[in-house]
Amino acid sequence: MTIIGNPEIGLYTGKLPKGCELCRLGGKLVLFITGECDDNCYYCPVSDDRFGKNRIFANETEVKDAMDVIYEAYRMKALGAGITGGDPILEIGRVIEIIDKLKNEFGSDFHIHLYTTGRYVNDDVMKELVSAGLDEIRFHPVKELYLNAVKIALKYDIDVGLELPAIPNEGDKIVRLVKWAEENNVKFVNLNELELNARNYLNLNSKGLHAKHGITGVEGSFNTALDVLKKFEEDKKITVHYCSSVYKDLVETRTRFFRIIKYNSKPYEEYTNEATIVRAIVKTNHKIPLLENFGEFNGSHEYSVSPSIIKDLLNEYTDLIDEIYIVEEHPDSRRLRVGEKLIYSKSKNG
Repeated sequence: MTIIGNPEIGLYTGKLPKGCELCRLGGKLVLFITGECDDNCYYCPVSDDRFGKNRIFANETEVKDAMDVIYEAYRMKALGAGITGGDPILEIGRVIEIIDKLKNEFGSDFHIHLYTTGRYVNDDVMKELVSAGLDEIRFHPVKELYLNAVKIALKYDIDVGLELPAIPNEGDKIVRLVKWAEENNVKFVNLNELELNARNYLNLNSKGLHAKHGITGVEGSFNTALDVLKKFEEDKKITVHYCSSVYKDLVETRTRFFRIIKYNSKPYEEYTNEATIVRAIVKTNHKIPLLENFGEFNGSHEYSVSPSIIKDLLNEYTDLIDEIYIVEEHPDSRRLRVGEKLIYSKSKNG
C-alpha cells in the first residue's frame, strides 16, 4: 500500500474511516455537544466562547435541544454527524438522547462518530453509546492511562480509532501509539495538523511553534505526520490518515456550505465558487410587480431578489426604488455577511 492523497488536503495509507469519507462529501453535521472538558491540553483549538461552557452548536448555529439539531441536519440533508467538544462524555445523557433521535429520524445508515479523550469511558458508557446507535468512536488519549478506555471500546461492535495532533518533534511518541493501536486491533489512526489560533497561540509560541501552512497550520506538523505515514505505508493492518488544517479550514467547510446551498438555498439566491450566497436587497416604499412575483419581503420596506433582475428593475422602476445593495453571506443559518456593496441610491443617483 502506498500513500494516497494530496498533502495539501490529506494523506492516508489504507481505507479511510467512514466518518472521514462522509466529511469529504460535506455530508457530516458537526455537532459540538459541550465545551466542558476536564483535561487542559496546551494546544486545544476550541475557542474561548465555547471551551468550558455548556453550549451546543450544530454546525455554526447554537441550538437548544435535539429537535434543533434535527432541523439543522435537514437543512444540509446530512448523511451523518460528528459529535465533538470538549469531552462529549461529560454530557452522556444529552449525547445518548441526540444519537437516538437522529437514528430514529434518519435511519440506521445515518453515520455518527464521536470524539473523546477516553477519561470517562467505561463499560457502562460504551453499552449506552452502542445501544443508542453510535457507529464510530475516536480517542484522543492525552494520558497513557486513557488507553484503557480504548481497550474497553474494542470489546464492542463499533469502529474504534485514535485521533492525534501531529506535534512537531513528537514523531517517536506518535509512532509508539500507532504501533500500540495496531497491536490492539484499532482500525485507524488520524493525525491532525496542529492548528494555531486565538486561544492557543501563546502556548504554542512559547514552545517555538508558529503558523506557516495555510491560515493556522503549525510549521513542522506536516513533516512529522508524513514521517509517521512513511513508516506504516506498507502496513495493511491499520490505516494511518493525515488531515491538514487547510482541509478543515477551507475544503471541509466549503464542501459543507455547498451542500447547504444545494438543499436549502432560496430560488432567488445565487452562489459563488467560495460557497457563499449572493442576493440583492431592494429598499422601496412601493409595490413593484417584479419584487412581488420574484422576491421575498423582508419587512421594513425591503425585498430580497436575484441580482440577475436588477437591470430590469432599474430600467422599469427607477423612480420607485430608494436603494439597492448586493450582499454576500455564508449559507448557514447565521447568515454571516462577508460583503456588501451599494449599487444604486436614489439620493446619489437620482
